Amino acid sequence: MNGESAHLPPPAVPLTFRPYAATDAMNDWGSTNRVSAEVGLAEGLALEGDLHLLTRFAYPPGPETPLEMLNRTEAFFALTLPDGGVAFVPKAQVAVVVCRDQAALTDPDRVSAAKLVELEVVLRGGNEYRGRATAELHPSRSRALDYVNGPGGFFAIWGDEVTWYINKSLVRVIRPLD
Repeated sequence: MNGESAHLPPPAVPLTFRPYAATDAMNDWGSTNRVSAEVGLAEGLALEGDLHLLTRFAYPPGPETPLEMLNRTEAFFALTLPDGGVAFVPKAQVAVVVCRDQAALTDPDRVSAAKLVELEVVLRGGNEYRGRATAELHPSRSRALDYVNGPGGFFAIWGDEVTWYINKSLVRVIRPLD
């Protein structure tokens, strides 16, 4: 599968939930930003919905990113489903999260300090993703290997209008292309 146009494969068995019955228990998300996403689970099932990202008022400016949310210590994240229901998704079972039209790094100081690396990633199930990553690393530790070995359980690569957030523990092999 070509990573530039890769999409999550259709699930072998559609993952369905009972119809959503509105309750007040989950209506108050506080101050979050919703980002549309496709979540590919380790066994091949796929979910679509909205991630809930925290707002923040400190550095770096702007809302939390999907990568920051995935790399937080909590074991689960909330995904609001198209019918309005909510699924709590275990991060350990997520192979890849796909978000479209994510803003690229725009802070000029961060852009000038970052190194662009191109990677081909193959997951355990055989799905392949090919894209670029902006590695903000110390100059003496700026290899592609240093990027994928960085902190957190997920790393990101991006292609044309799509960003893949990949679970490190479900990677079969990564090949640097630069």
